[in-house]
Amino acid sequence: MRLAAICLTVALLLPNVALAQLRVQDGLDALVASDAETAREIWEKLAERGDVLAQYNLGLLLLMGQGVAPDRAAALGLIEAAATQDHLPAQRLLADVLMEAEDWAAARHWYARAAAQGDAQAQFALGVLKEQGLGGNVAPERAQAQYAAAADQGYVPAIFALGALLAEAGEAARAADKFERAAEAGHVEAKHNLGVALSQGLGRAQDAEAARGWYLRAAQAGHAPAAHNLALMLAQGRGGARSFRRALAWALVAYEAGHAPAQTLVATLREIMAADVIAAAEAMAAACAEDPATCE
Repeated sequence: MRLAAICLTVALLLPNVALAQLRVQDGLDALVASDAETAREIWEKLAERGDVLAQYNLGLLLLMGQGVAPDRAAALGLIEAAATQDHLPAQRLLADVLMEAEDWAAARHWYARAAAQGDAQAQFALGVLKEQGLGGNVAPERAQAQYAAAADQGYVPAIFALGALLAEAGEAARAADKFERAAEAGHVEAKHNLGVALSQGLGRAQDAEAARGWYLRAAQAGHAPAAHNLALMLAQGRGGARSFRRALAWALVAYEAGHAPAQTLVATLREIMAADVIAAAEAMAAACAEDPATCE
């Protein structure tokens, strides 16, 4: 899992700590002016007094090495100090760093703290850890609950993950609902999975034309298995007109993208197609590989 997007923060605080807030902002202003050392000096004094924003900002500064020498150990200590004070960005950042370091148990702890505050990204990440049994027992039901909580907030990766978990549990109709919602939000693999559901009648009425459309959208986004499935439908004439030229083009795109099963379809089509049509398909495949979004 890659680190989530992170940023330095300043928040409106109660009047009795307004001065500390202003000093945190002074540090941000210094950093914007490319004076990281001044920012560090300001935040160090505040962090020593337990100021949560200074702890987080200084920790992030030292972690990223933005204008100062990076110090991972000190950075993580500061970020953890802020996280312990229930600073949500610190909790999520600390969990992300621990996840990248494959310290699953610690990452699970901090994602749980952030998830309890309603953070959708943390809920999703915690669901992944619980589903895969990283840092604790495999717990698909608890994973599903975390995915559902994040999905309720519209977090698209969680919507897709919930659909995948439901599909594994044999709840095809509910899974298709989630795939459709994620697909409409732009999730590429969900587009492919929705195509599968429509093609095979899994939780949806079988609709080859609609399946072909979703395979095309996923293939145009660079999804190799969808390109292969689209090629099969084009070769069979399922869901629309038959086109060996387009079928071979998409099969080549899928194979060249590393989808080995497409090799069989490529070989079969080459055996039955005229040389000039094969050449046209190869030209189309080259154009599709360069910019799949423009390929039909």
